Amino acid sequence: MDAENQSIKGRVAEVGLTRHEGQYNTFNITLSMVLESKSLTYDEGEQLMKQFRKELLGKDVEIAAIVFPCPVCGKGFNTEQGMKQHVRMVHEKKRKKGTKKKARATKKKTTRKKSSRGSRSRK
Repeated sequence: MDAENQSIKGRVAEVGLTRHEGQYNTFNITLSMVLESKSLTYDEGEQLMKQFRKELLGKDVEIAAIVFPCPVCGKGFNTEQGMKQHVRMVHEKKRKKGTKKKARATKKKTTRKKSSRGSRSRK
């Protein structure tokens, strides 16, 4: 298999995280990939693994933390679900409270207007 002329596509099947033995703050990340190429032989698979090792092992990599920012206040969350829950619990409550106050104020204004109109018609 000529790696320069042929690209191999695949789908990530699993990503795992395990604590490295003896070091509390060090982790091993494992990646499982299912290749879409149906004509890959065992020897070609070995060549692919050698290529991965050559290109990746011993290299310094930088992975940014995944943060989902709140669209309202900008606070960051580890998961999209956490961010959505924050918006629902914090910002929608504030919005609902604000609309309730406005609704009460408009009801009072409309009630006053009706009563003042009624007193005008009586005169």
